[in-house]
Amino acid sequence: MRRLLAVARKETIHVTRDVRSLLAALALPTGLLLLYGYAVDFDLRDVRFAVVDHDRTPASRRLIEACARIHGFTYAGELQQASEADQWFERRRGMLVIGIDRGFQRDLQRDGTALLQVLVDGTDATAGATALQYATGALSRVTQSLAATQLRAAGVPPQMTRPAVDVRVRVLYNPNLESRQFMVPGLTAIILTLMASLLTSGVIVRERERGSFELLAASPISPGELLIGKMLPYFALAVFDVVMCVAVGWLAFGVVPRGSLLLLTALSMIFVFGALSLGLFFSCVAETQQVAMLLSFVATLIPTMLLSGFAYPVRNMPVVLQWLGQVFPATHFIVIARGIILKGVGFAALKPAILRLTVISALLIVLAVRRFRKRL
Repeated sequence: MRRLLAVARKETIHVTRDVRSLLAALALPTGLLLLYGYAVDFDLRDVRFAVVDHDRTPASRRLIEACARIHGFTYAGELQQASEADQWFERRRGMLVIGIDRGFQRDLQRDGTALLQVLVDGTDATAGATALQYATGALSRVTQSLAATQLRAAGVPPQMTRPAVDVRVRVLYNPNLESRQFMVPGLTAIILTLMASLLTSGVIVRERERGSFELLAASPISPGELLIGKMLPYFALAVFDVVMCVAVGWLAFGVVPRGSLLLLTALSMIFVFGALSLGLFFSCVAETQQVAMLLSFVATLIPTMLLSGFAYPVRNMPVVLQWLGQVFPATHFIVIARGIILKGVGFAALKPAILRLTVISALLIVLAVRRFRKRL
């Protein structure tokens, strides 16, 4: 333990003397979380729509007024024909065009149902799908209310205007379906994976480049003690970064942790240990610091962004990619972070993810130790 702490003290002196790297390690994760947290937003705040009204009745006008009053919807004008929608979309004036056929009011008064046409700009598939989802739900509520009004005006008894099935939806954990609630815990895992692996990717190869590796090779310290000792200062920095990211998510984005902060911190330590071990492995196999940092960047950022479940469901991927994604610590930490922060679950519900994260972190440090050689 004394040899291990001596190495940790040596690395701490190196970290504190490199002011730029220290500031980057402390400030960059918070800055990246703020940047991506505000920039990566799948919610639509302003759904601009136009209307092609061939019915021109009080019912169609009430439909337009009701849609314009929906939060997030903005009435952008009326088109004369549906064929004008192409030009309207090309000029990027909006995302939706609602078509109201002749007989809209008559059909509502007769049997309480009517047809509507919705045209969506699908250039941006994600935004288009979200806009269509918004429009479908909003138009369903508006037309149901209009149908009930028209049927009552036609003399239909109130009990006959009620829908056969009364569906009441309650969304758990994220009632407003805000994408930031989903994105911020995932961003924390992605950013910390990148930062932790970059922090330790140069600790061994740097000693070789500076000519100080001879002293380490001649010392009685074991490879495991050397690597863990060098990891300890960065481990403390990374754990501090976890706390800062959770605090920023809470204060800046309103992502309030529902579960145990103590459990989240303890499991974050396991995750950070694995990410730092990955950087140490690259530091042991690379010949220069530039190569080690490049390997860490390529092996952490791109795979974890695509395969960890950060933005795309893992279950939708091919089986081979699903298995490949299980190799990265971020895949399991995202499950843990979202479970604790959004759902407030405890250790029992997260046991499979915790077990996988622990095994992977242990294997990574074993790989780094076995790859390290105390010879010139």
